[in-house]
Amino acid sequence: MYFDNFEGKVPTKGVFNNSAFSVVGNNELCGGIKPLRLATCPTETAKKGKNFPRRAIIASGISLSRKKEDIATTSDRKHPKLSYTELLHATNSFSSANLIGKGRYGLVNKGILSGDDQTTVAVKVLNLQQRGADQTFKAECEALRKLRHRNLVKVITSCSSIDFQGNNFKALLFELIPNGSLENLLDPSSTKVHNLASLNLIQRLNISVDVASALDYLHSQFEGPVIHCDLKPSNILLDADLTAHISDFGLTRFLSEKIDQSISEQSSSVGIRGTMGYIHPGNSIPHRYNFVFDTMIIILMILSGIAKYGMSRKISTHVDMYSYGIILMELFTGKRPTDNMSTVELSLREYVKVAMPDHVMEIVDARLNCEHEAGAAFNQNGKCLGSVFSIGVSCSDDSPSERMNIKDVLRELHKARNMLLGDHKRRALQSFSSSKKALDIPIK
Repeated sequence: MYFDNFEGKVPTKGVFNNSAFSVVGNNELCGGIKPLRLATCPTETAKKGKNFPRRAIIASGISLSRKKEDIATTSDRKHPKLSYTELLHATNSFSSANLIGKGRYGLVNKGILSGDDQTTVAVKVLNLQQRGADQTFKAECEALRKLRHRNLVKVITSCSSIDFQGNNFKALLFELIPNGSLENLLDPSSTKVHNLASLNLIQRLNISVDVASALDYLHSQFEGPVIHCDLKPSNILLDADLTAHISDFGLTRFLSEKIDQSISEQSSSVGIRGTMGYIHPGNSIPHRYNFVFDTMIIILMILSGIAKYGMSRKISTHVDMYSYGIILMELFTGKRPTDNMSTVELSLREYVKVAMPDHVMEIVDARLNCEHEAGAAFNQNGKCLGSVFSIGVSCSDDSPSERMNIKDVLRELHKARNMLLGDHKRRALQSFSSSKKALDIPIK
């Protein structure tokens, strides 16, 4: 309701007890809920009977602007809805200075919510002209209702409204993760990480465990598995302590039989719109190509037999496990799955597999400085990295049934990390003991 010259008192109950609408340009209105920031109304006796027709018009306008498919309207009451006007204020009119990311379905801006705590958030505004954007909004609203884990980005709330031009407007609010994406930290040319040192071996192992923990939660903590379907470094965000958080649930599939049909029917979709390099060719129709190219890819896959399992089976946890295996190998080699590995055309998996087990130290990301280690430390790092690469190769097997499950992955990663931490602790104690002996200090 913009600049319609309405007047009178706005109620505070029922449909009016929601800030997902705007009354900008109606300066004669008063009352309403606090987020509308309207003037206080005069006494009821002075205005009694005057505003009924206007109230009827206002209520009609709001009911027409609310869409039945907005899953966010059924979210828990602890997730307050926000209006377009509030988000406009929070992001300084979606200023380019607050732009922190661009995704497949829209832009992400930093915003500061009004209130006592001045919460800083990430505001993802969906481009509703993009095919699939509305379904993305539904999937992420479903995530808002269901998902809670320390290694998942928290979806705070949503906004489904109309802008000042009368266009549909949909946005999602997330907690702001300060250190950006794993993709940026792995990219040596990124300008976003110039103040951060390169990730060391322990930090990379911690990130691997964090992501695996989130997948274990998604795959096993519900009535049916929850499949992320688009796991990649740009969807893994790192906080101030470099704890990893999986983000972007726009392609997520909830495979429970008890949820809304509009969501569950996705589980039998043919092909998955994942990202080239992080999803097996037999499972995906990559986003980056146009319709003609997509069609050619599908035909070639059918002719070559690749599509036998990928294009005909339901989505399963194996999809995420493939993505995880690729990310794991990228994290420790520093090479992307789309990079040229050598003069011979090798995939990232083949590149790693050829080096196993005796030459893994030759393919490790040079920024880890493993070549400077010597003796026992070099051998211990080699064992740890050999275990990690073995997991990556197993997770990315061409046959879904041969891929490791996430619980086995977690167990093996914990072993590798404990082995490395134990070795570091042993060497630190040895160094400390040597220092005390050199100073003739008694060792207790």
